[in-house]
Amino acid sequence: MPNSESKSLAESASTWMQVVFGGLGVAIALVALVIAYFAWVQPHSPAADDDKAEPAPPAPVTGTTTPETAGPTTAAAGVPLVRLTPAVGAGNVRPADDDLVIHCATGQTSDRQRVVEYDLLGRYTALNAELRVSRARDGDTPLQLKVFTDDAIAANQVVTKGKSAPMRIPLDGKQKMRVQLTCQFPDGEIKLDNPELDHS
Repeated sequence: MPNSESKSLAESASTWMQVVFGGLGVAIALVALVIAYFAWVQPHSPAADDDKAEPAPPAPVTGTTTPETAGPTTAAAGVPLVRLTPAVGAGNVRPADDDLVIHCATGQTSDRQRVVEYDLLGRYTALNAELRVSRARDGDTPLQLKVFTDDAIAANQVVTKGKSAPMRIPLDGKQKMRVQLTCQFPDGEIKLDNPELDHS
């Protein structure tokens, strides 16, 4: 009788172990199947493709710096020469809107030149103007304009009626500028069209 009970217990234990280990095998197989599924699906999912296609957003910038705004760059406007009061020869020049007009001297042997001088004080880099004869006895009579900077000649232009000449005179660090008009006859005048001084 005891042998039959031992046999029955052994069979019961064997059956129980088969059930337990069989269940564990099924559970392990299911877990392995789920892992394999996600391992295959994750690299092929649209979300993964999107992550590859789109880079990660940049990290937020901390601090108090403000971004520079790009705007149109405009050159600083020049100073019209008509705004400067001549230090010498103010009566020899007259403004005409933004232009300056210098009338010829009497033409006598001792009076052939008109001079206008400006104090620049090293504030300007260049003088830009268009030189034009606005009045002359005829088309062949020359009018000569010389420009001196700190007593050194910087320009020497001879112009006749109906002609013009561009002028750009370097003034870097110069303290004075003298404009000298020489004429043969008294009935002429020369005009500096829109003379402007560039800032240093």
